[in-house]
Order: sequence, then structure tokens, then C-alpha cells
Amino acid sequence: MNYKHKILSIFVLLLGLTSCDSYLDETPDNRQELKTLENLQELLVSAYSEGSYGFIEWKTDNAVAIKDNSQYDWMTENFQFKPVVSYEGQDTPNYLWDNNYKAISHSNQVLAALPSIKHNDQDMANAIKGEALISRAYNHFLIASVFCQTYEEASASTDLGIPYITAPETALQVKYERGTLKETYDMVEKDLLEALPLLNDQYFKGSGKYHFNKRAAYAFASRFYLFKKDYEKCIEYSNLLIGTGVPTANSMRNMGAVFSGNNFKEIGAQFIDVQDPSNLLVVRKESGYVTRGTRGYRSDATTFKTLYKLTIQVGQISSESDTRYQPWGGSTDARYQPKFPEYFRYITATTGYPYYIHPELRAEEVIFNRMEAYVMTNKTDAALADYNAFAPTRYKKGGQLTLKNITAYYPNGTEQEKLIQFVLDEKRKEFLNEGLRWWDVKRHNLPITHIDVTGDEYKLEAKDLKKAIQVPAKAISQGIQANPR
Repeated sequence: MNYKHKILSIFVLLLGLTSCDSYLDETPDNRQELKTLENLQELLVSAYSEGSYGFIEWKTDNAVAIKDNSQYDWMTENFQFKPVVSYEGQDTPNYLWDNNYKAISHSNQVLAALPSIKHNDQDMANAIKGEALISRAYNHFLIASVFCQTYEEASASTDLGIPYITAPETALQVKYERGTLKETYDMVEKDLLEALPLLNDQYFKGSGKYHFNKRAAYAFASRFYLFKKDYEKCIEYSNLLIGTGVPTANSMRNMGAVFSGNNFKEIGAQFIDVQDPSNLLVVRKESGYVTRGTRGYRSDATTFKTLYKLTIQVGQISSESDTRYQPWGGSTDARYQPKFPEYFRYITATTGYPYYIHPELRAEEVIFNRMEAYVMTNKTDAALADYNAFAPTRYKKGGQLTLKNITAYYPNGTEQEKLIQFVLDEKRKEFLNEGLRWWDVKRHNLPITHIDVTGDEYKLEAKDLKKAIQVPAKAISQGIQANPR
């Protein structure tokens, strides 16, 4: 990619405005304190973005207009598939863009400083380099997954990518070219593959779940290769996490046990528990929406009934037997699963910012990644074996299905298309309100129709330029090419 130093590129690394903590407010000479490997470890704590991508859920078929909920213009812009221009704070594309590039800047600072650090522990130095590389890859990948079209081999060399930043900024006037989506994916893959053999979990304190531990790295690789449509490599890296046989207890929690509890916070604490082996990477996210059922566009009672209504085999797959059927109330119409307890960061005695802990990579996702990859490579029996090992942890009566059950239920398409539809339906139930549905909508060219509280209709076609969310207005004003419309 060609980076030309021409104009002030405020949008990327330096104006990662997170309320009162502007990146520009930090001491400019912080780099001089990077004298030990421990200093680099401390800096890497900031290589994980606090920007929530919960707003992409509002664009999916999981979200409807809730007339009794508090709605803001920027929420409505998302719901109506419009560029978000009325607000730049939490839960917006702008906030994600800024915070992810800010996290990338910390990874780059570590990588730039590492060669000059004097030390006697090469394993630790390698582990630090690996974490910096993979966090840089992951944050770029998330930005691309939101602001670019889905990866298609036939068009990736012409579709727009994102600026891939590989060094700290040292000049005030910088212009970054977006390059192509193929170039972006190539850079992500390069960083990912270089990082994997360097990672070493023994250098993480506690559970290590707040860092890119080895298992989290395999989960990222599984997702990356699924999105790239390299299904054999998706299977390969999925196997490194969940084994070559059917999934075991380390790869899937008992969701019935998770959703048992007396209140929202108790259940949420069980869902985000870092001691649960299926939670691989947990990240602190600032958000005033995700944890509050009385705000925004989200699921309602009808959505839940539609989503969990499958009756593929009587008594096996149905809302009555699905332990994930948890339509907790928000406002009069809103419904949500109690996954994320809200916490609060105080900046004064009485004011501050809400946040939550997001299990951003879960082993259950890897199971679904492998199921989809199996279907796409005509390994139907293996895909069904994965599902039938997973189902008893979600369905009270076991949920066991045969190929005949599934193909008879879905009326249209080839056998492969019916199986993919089944995998996506089950995945949608598993990751409700976690953001993954939007990426499935993009990858599989699913159309979406939204109706707002006034009855106006907004359509997203199967193949639609609007599936690449528009880059922030301030980025465009500084020379970044806008997504075509």
C-alpha cells in the first residue's frame, strides 16, 4: 500500500476521542518510558479497542423499531441503513473507527520499540511481539469487516480496503490510501501467521482472557479464513482449538446453567465469566446501549418467537425446549437476553461512562465456523456430527437431527443451501445481540427490511453497497475515499 505524507490525518490514530480521554492529551514523551519488556506489556493493555460494534446489530433482522424505547437520531440512522452523521460517541461507527485505530497505534508503538529494548528473555520478547502483531491484525480485520464489503475472491482486488497502519505516526501531515480489500486481507494474514508461533500464554497474568492467548488466536484464525472463504484453513485452525473430533465440554458451555439465576447481573456474570473455558477473549467495551433494554432498536417478543420457533423435529428443536429462549423485558415491547451486566467508569463523583465486558471470541463460534466450512466442502456427516454434539447443551430434549429432518424443514434450495440456512439459523440464536449476525447477512447476501415506528420501510438488498458501512465523515474530510453509494 502507498502511504503519502500530504495532509493532516486527524481521523486515525491521534483523535481517538473517547469522551474525556483524548489520545492527544497523553504525554507526548510516553515513548521514552519504554525501557523494559514489562513497559511494553503494560502498553499492550491498550491494544484492545473499547469501541463496541453493537450498533451493527441494529442493521440486522434481529432488530425492530420499539416505539416505547428511547431512540436517538444516530440510532435511527443505523436502523435505516444511512450514514451516521448526527453523533460520534459511543455505539457509533465513528467511535469504533477511532478506538480501533487508537488500539492499533499502541501495537505499532510496541513493535517499533521492541528491537531497542535490552533484555535477557527472548521468549518473553517473542510473546510481546506476537501479541502486538495479532492485536494489530484483529483490529484492522474488525474495521474491514464493518466498513468494507464482504470478501469475494472475484472482486477483492478491486473492492476498497482500509488503511493498514504498520508504524507509529511520526509526521503531522499524513494521508493514508485505502488500497484494496485483498491487500487488507493479505496484511491481516501476514500479521496473523507471524504472530501465531510467537504467542506464549505463560506471560499473561490471571486467566489471560483479556489478552490474545493462544486459544483466542486460533479462534480469530478460524473466523478470518471463514470470511476469506478458505474453508480448508478454517477447518485446520478450528481443529487446533476444538480438536479433530466432535466438540467437547471445553468448547461449549451449558447455556441452561448460564441462564439460570435470580437476576440480570447474576446471569450476565455467568455469561462473561473468564473462568469459563469457552470464553476465549474478553474485552472491555464502552456502551450506553448494549446493556440497556429500554434504548435503541432491538428484538421484541415477536422476534424471539420467530427466531426460536423452529420445530424441525417435534420435541427436539422448538422454543419450548431451547434454553436460549430468554425474552427478558426492557420497555413494553423490547426483549433481550441478559448476557451483559452493566458497569460504570466514574470520572467524577457523580458522572462517568457505562461499559460492559464482551466475550469477543467464543469457542462456540468456532464450532459454527467449522460446521459451515464442512458444509461448503461437502463434509455433511462431519457438520451434522458437530451439531448433534453441540445441541444437548442448548436443547432440553437433546435436539438431535438427521439430514432428512433438516432438508425436509427448509422448502427451497439445494441440499447444501438448506444446510447453510440451518447453520445460520442456529448461529443466529446462539449469538443474539453479539454482532455476528450482521457479518452473516453480508457474507451470505441476505436481504433485510426494516419498518420504523411511522411505518416507513427501508430495504437492504441481497447485494447492496450499503452493507459496507460508510466511513466516518471526518475521515472523508481528511482525504479518505468514501464508500460508493
